[in-house]
Amino acid sequence: MYKIEKKDQPRVEMFKGAVRHTLACGRDILMARFEYKKDSKVPPHKHAYEQVTTILKGSQKIIIKKNEKIEESIIRAGDAYIVPPNTEHEQINLEDSVTIDAWNLAP
Repeated sequence: MYKIEKKDQPRVEMFKGAVRHTLACGRDILMARFEYKKDSKVPPHKHAYEQVTTILKGSQKIIIKKNEKIEESIIRAGDAYIVPPNTEHEQINLEDSVTIDAWNLAP
């Protein structure tokens, strides 16, 4: 076991109104807590790894685009979602929100 104390868990403002608090980052997996202000946005982006997210507080509109198909969902506290690898997605925060996200960073 490798203990990571709270003082060693960095906080970074990713976008205006979006703060990432890295809880743990191993060799292959990263887990983070995100805090979003109402009306903040995560712009369209994609990454080579799968992302899993659960929302602890608030609500968000998630927009996922895959092969020219667009899927929009409202995600609320208690809900979760998965973004497949290499899939464009974006997020609009409908209220102040908190999520836990995890990524498999392994190739």
